[in-house]
Amino acid sequence: MEKNEGASYNPVEFSWKQFWESLFYENFPPGIFSPLIALLIERSLSRAWYVCQNRGICPMSTKYNSLGFIISCWLFFFPGSWLLTSALFISLFSQADVITDIDISLVIIAFICLFMRRIIVSVKYGYFSPEIYHKLSKPAPEWDGDKTRRQLVTWGWSKPRDYPGLLEDELTISMNNNDVSLRDISFTLNLSTAEFFQKKENNSRFAATTEFTEKNQVSAAFLLTEILKSVYEKNPLLKSNESSMNIMTFSFALILPAIALYFSYSYGLEFFGSSVASKFVGVGTLIGLFLCHQLLLFGLLCLFDYNRRSSALKILGDLIQYPGVKKSHIYPDDLELIEMKENIFIDLENRSNVFSWTVTRRVLKTFGEAFYERIQGYTSILFLFSLICVGILNLLFWGAFEHHISTIIVLICIICSIAFVSLRAISSAIKLQNLSEMHKDRLRRIIFMLEEQSANSNSETNIANKENSSSVRALLQQADESLGYYELVYKPVMLLGYPASRRLIGSFLGIFFTGLVLALEGFSGSGISY
Repeated sequence: MEKNEGASYNPVEFSWKQFWESLFYENFPPGIFSPLIALLIERSLSRAWYVCQNRGICPMSTKYNSLGFIISCWLFFFPGSWLLTSALFISLFSQADVITDIDISLVIIAFICLFMRRIIVSVKYGYFSPEIYHKLSKPAPEWDGDKTRRQLVTWGWSKPRDYPGLLEDELTISMNNNDVSLRDISFTLNLSTAEFFQKKENNSRFAATTEFTEKNQVSAAFLLTEILKSVYEKNPLLKSNESSMNIMTFSFALILPAIALYFSYSYGLEFFGSSVASKFVGVGTLIGLFLCHQLLLFGLLCLFDYNRRSSALKILGDLIQYPGVKKSHIYPDDLELIEMKENIFIDLENRSNVFSWTVTRRVLKTFGEAFYERIQGYTSILFLFSLICVGILNLLFWGAFEHHISTIIVLICIICSIAFVSLRAISSAIKLQNLSEMHKDRLRRIIFMLEEQSANSNSETNIANKENSSSVRALLQQADESLGYYELVYKPVMLLGYPASRRLIGSFLGIFFTGLVLALEGFSGSGISY
């Protein structure tokens, strides 16, 4: 089988060097000190310039970023970062009479929100392949704004329909990383189903028929592409899910600063203080609380991606269980198919289908692996962030540090929202992991049935069928062992360094609620009143 050109053959690995470099870039004030850091790391004026443009830490050229992005950075994002960082230093190192009516705890919480976002961004660069990471220091067209957006979970990966060819690119990379070409592998279907797919072929990079396929066969690359497009591009629920995420994040962006202001003024506290320094700190704090909505967005995107992966893997698994999958499940945007009850079924009693399905499933499991690894990292980071907030809550209560009620309400809102979303994402990750066990069970049931059929086929006329059945059983057993080792032992869904399982979410919930109970005990025993 020939390999596909134009993609990496190396498995996705996390680079700590790329992570720490990116964390340096992200944590120095953008547009001011970050260019100096780029010059220090790259040791070349031209390379530092390209890094500043491609990373967006000092965007100035429209060759690399849109004019709207450049304006928004210099008018909002960069000043917001400067204000919040300055607010933290003023709060920590100024005398008490300089920042009157300012709760330092709330400033620290606002900065932690920004810092966690910077960690998430750094994790993104940590999962870039060395080839792509190297291109960040190259001029256009080696790298530009469009290539950047295609690599972002919040842009390209959340809306691949807006970036033509992205799904095919990631599928090609997955095939190459698995050292296989699905173009050369085919599924044997009934003739009407094969003809149906052949008619659906529409300028696809992967054709339904190739030089290796027969009349009743369809290329595995084409079938997998259609499954992916049904989940990632054609699903009617995508736009409603995207609208829901936008509404939730926008509401959270407004509600969190509003809560801080409302409870401050309700208890007679001037949120912005009376001095110029305190007003400066107050504005920086509100900006930090506003930016916290990006953490919620990342959590929702993690949940969204786990669900999409589960849907695609479920379709491929249902194809081998009689009566198969309705055609409308693969083409949900085709209104004519919705009322039809015709199904697509892959018969694993055919030896070639066993091989094709096993290899195709392996490619699907590693599809978009760089994004997949980042999503697992983001989920872990967000849950840790909710635990950090619970820890701060305990520290304020048990340590009896001076604080305002607005800080407590803001903390509770952050804990409830981020923890809820991250726990939902963890639950979806466990659901995705459980599909591996479900598909193993289906393979074993097919093996069981073939074993029984073989035992009852004693007549001389069934000798050939018996030999074929034995060959299919042997390959199914190999598929079962391969699936079990790779997805349950070698590379399961990982969260905080542990394989995703029902026990894991029980442990996470236990830690989370124990922290909340301890905080409640600390509050009731400290005699705090507002």
